[in-house]
Amino acid sequence: MRDGTGIKDGRYVANGICHNCRTWQSGSIDFDSTTQPMIYAVGPDELHLSTNALGAGLRRHDYYGSFTIDLQAAKGDIAHFPPTNLSTANATTPVGHEHNDHEYSSSLHAVAMAGTFVVVFPVGVFYQKVLRTARWHWITQAFGVVVVLAGAGLGLGMSHYYNRSKHFNSAHQLIGIVVVLLVLLQASLGSVHHRIFKTKQQPTIMGVIHRFLGPVLICVGIINGVLGFNLAIASHHNIGYAIIVLIVVIILFGAAFFQTRRRRRQEAFNTPAAQNFSNAYNNPSYTNDIPLQPSSGRPPAYGRPLGA
Repeated sequence: MRDGTGIKDGRYVANGICHNCRTWQSGSIDFDSTTQPMIYAVGPDELHLSTNALGAGLRRHDYYGSFTIDLQAAKGDIAHFPPTNLSTANATTPVGHEHNDHEYSSSLHAVAMAGTFVVVFPVGVFYQKVLRTARWHWITQAFGVVVVLAGAGLGLGMSHYYNRSKHFNSAHQLIGIVVVLLVLLQASLGSVHHRIFKTKQQPTIMGVIHRFLGPVLICVGIINGVLGFNLAIASHHNIGYAIIVLIVVIILFGAAFFQTRRRRRQEAFNTPAAQNFSNAYNNPSYTNDIPLQPSSGRPPAYGRPLGA
């Protein structure tokens, strides 16, 4: 790009020189054409990129379109570049309408992976550890595995579009691939352990690994979400992401605390001593017509008759 590039009179003017670019492997350009097809793309607004590096991190544009340009008016020698009459030559003509664009794959990948590791998998653990329902634990985690595989597919597919991710050498991608493979292993361990436990009613080494590997994968998956937003040049989303994680942690731990407290109180009322006391209190005949005696106010003296 050359001097003079910028917005002038409400128009964006780009002054550039192209060397050895009349032909390339997949096409060519006719510098004598008065209607040479061109394309343009704009945005996104939140990405303030100012670099001429070929390997710079880019994001998908907000919208794009096409136009034709009169290259006769755009030609000139270097000594008199840019042509002084180019900005008023009306050398461009829009073609068709602008098209909106969006990084749908990136957004869906973030929702699928973050939603699973922040919400779905922790809820599945809550079902097993707190509510003690293996059925809903299995259903929730199986659903999470399916969503993780779909999210991983989106991530792998869109990685080819960007310089920053097409080589699959970023920390987010490497950690993500390992985590997805371990999620599949985790599901297999849980399934095999459940089948063996149903028949033998004995713990297994697979169950022990499953019990400890699950929380580790959830934590690593959540942390990898932060690296993902950084890779997508959307680190400003990490604040909202952290707030959501905190809210989920508070809700689940709060629910676990009250549910555990409630269960312990119920278990205390279900002990034999509590049942005997309840039966004696609510049914006096339960004591075989022997009335309960009031306390003397002091403990019994062991080794001698009561009242002595």
